[in-house]
Amino acid sequence: MISEYKKNEINYLKKNFNISFSPKVSLEQYIEIKRNELLSFQEKNKLNITNKDGEKDKTIFINPKISFCYSYARFDSYINYSDFLNDFYCINNKKYKTKLFFTNSGMSAITSLLMALKKICKNYQFLFPDKDIYFETYDFYNKYIKENVDGEKNIVYIDTISKLFDVDKYLNFLNVSDDIFAVIIDTTCLMPSDLKKFILNILEKNIFCILIRSHTKLDMLGAELSSLGSLLYLIPSGIGDKEFETIRKIIAESYYLLGKFGSLCLPENFPEIIFEKGFKKINEQRIKRIEKNNYSLFNYLNNNIDRGKVVLPVHKKFVLYIINNGVLMKNQNEIIDKKIKELVNNEYQLYSACSFGFDYIALDSYYDITEDNYVMRISMNDSIVEENILKKIKEFINDNF
Repeated sequence: MISEYKKNEINYLKKNFNISFSPKVSLEQYIEIKRNELLSFQEKNKLNITNKDGEKDKTIFINPKISFCYSYARFDSYINYSDFLNDFYCINNKKYKTKLFFTNSGMSAITSLLMALKKICKNYQFLFPDKDIYFETYDFYNKYIKENVDGEKNIVYIDTISKLFDVDKYLNFLNVSDDIFAVIIDTTCLMPSDLKKFILNILEKNIFCILIRSHTKLDMLGAELSSLGSLLYLIPSGIGDKEFETIRKIIAESYYLLGKFGSLCLPENFPEIIFEKGFKKINEQRIKRIEKNNYSLFNYLNNNIDRGKVVLPVHKKFVLYIINNGVLMKNQNEIIDKKIKELVNNEYQLYSACSFGFDYIALDSYYDITEDNYVMRISMNDSIVEENILKKIKEFINDNF
């Protein structure tokens, strides 16, 4: 039965989308109803994207700030949101030049950006203040970008998924460096407003700032309406002519790559609803509950596990259990995954899943290079934390690791 904890969310969905909820509905039913009804809303408001009138800029969305920029080749047409910086990241965009691309995933934004930088900034060096960036980003960088290891200017890559994400640390780093051309921030694991001050500090130093995000994780009310990413270029007002020309080339190259790879988000797949104020407000409340529940799980496990280490990352979107090195033999990850699948029990809202921010408790495992060990990731949902669920996870860890 759906908890009273989610009452605001249910009332919002009923009022705005005429979604019907029976007095008693399981979590699984609730997720399915929510996702299907929101997809239905999206379908009803979808318009034909074929540009029979030859217009270059079409307003085909409910929000007049969002338009579809149509070019001759459909694959490189893109969705433009004129006030995205202000509406999403809460930063007045009248002071800064911006360019935005919505992509069909967060990784599309990341890979096109890195490839564009490799092409245009051949004598620039990438710096990573934290090693534990998103594993797919790390893998792609090492395979295709890493040869850019030396140069006159630096490009700093910061990822909010890092366990030790620390704005003060990054600002101190920027303050003592005078050779930084750009700062890239993967904002996926934090709410946009939490990064406002940090982003403004970067721009005030006249440093080119690039924001990338997977909107699927935290921005869709746990409904997974579509796979959506964004790539936002922020150009400070005091940037020099030479640097501006380099930036212009980077943006053009990333756009070229997104178009050629078919990675730009098409209008029929664009979940416009996630940028609506009421939707965002309800979603923010949900994220705060997830963070609170992960904090509760962290404290409970920290006080009750027999071995290993429990870590709560700064973003609080999941809890990590660092497995004791001496417990498992080879093929650790396969062994852990098998044990997790044996644990999965829908009665306890536990699922074997490799992501976070959704309406269920997700467990998965991976190798953490900063720990030099395998870890189990546990992401709580936003319902009331029941003692029996915490106990079940604690017993699973103590019995198996």
